[in-house]
Amino acid sequence: MISGAKAFDLANDVLKGNRLKTTGITLFCGILLFATIFFINFASLLFFGTEEESPRNSPVSFIVSLIQSIVQDILAIGFYAYFFRIFKHRKSNLRDMFAGFKNFSRNVIVILIGALVAGFFSSLLEALADYLPLILPVHENIFFYILFVLIIAVLFCYILYKLYPTWIGLLIKMSQDDSTPAIDLIKQTYCQVSVYNYNFLCLSFRIMLWCFLGVLTLGIGLLWIIPLITMSTVVFFDAIFNPEDYATPEFPDAPSQVTPPADPEENTTPELPEE
Repeated sequence: MISGAKAFDLANDVLKGNRLKTTGITLFCGILLFATIFFINFASLLFFGTEEESPRNSPVSFIVSLIQSIVQDILAIGFYAYFFRIFKHRKSNLRDMFAGFKNFSRNVIVILIGALVAGFFSSLLEALADYLPLILPVHENIFFYILFVLIIAVLFCYILYKLYPTWIGLLIKMSQDDSTPAIDLIKQTYCQVSVYNYNFLCLSFRIMLWCFLGVLTLGIGLLWIIPLITMSTVVFFDAIFNPEDYATPEFPDAPSQVTPPADPEENTTPELPEE
């Protein structure tokens, strides 16, 4: 398995000569995503009323959040497919941006499963936040709530550590795999990725540092940093899904392939009788 530093180095080499295209597609996807989410929210307010008339836990709000998840992840699949082609072939094709529609029904099923899992945990947290103060007043149980928040934070981080790498791996797999059924794809990806959760955590710390530097430039630097982060993520997961491509001396931190020693050949030459 290659390290996060090696993934960033490879991504930087791949992006040389492709900076303008990747920056342009990043800006285009950002504008398209913003416009789509704005249109969905505007349409929901236009047809279903304001948030006071349609509370956050209403069926309308739930459906709108599912539509947003589907749109965001379908765009993310195409975004990864665009960068994956650059990584493998050093050329781009705008048709890759529509990779999420190649097996649309399968992709929507995977996205809905992910959204339902995330929605379950967020709904559980909202329910605790709404009803727990009614049973135990906050001002009378301050230390309990401090301990409770710490426990919830630890559990949230653990769940994120276990599941988020698999989710990113699924998005990248869906950008390349058009035939595997939804459940089989989830199982396959989890088995491949879960072994490297710690490696992904190390990569995430590096990504957060780069994002912090991009924020310091008032967001302008993110147009350069987001393609680097995306390409690094593609390289990282390609090393997981295709480890044989990285088991070479060029990648010293890749798992070594030990060849078992060959059995000694038996001497089949007949011995001559002694005179």
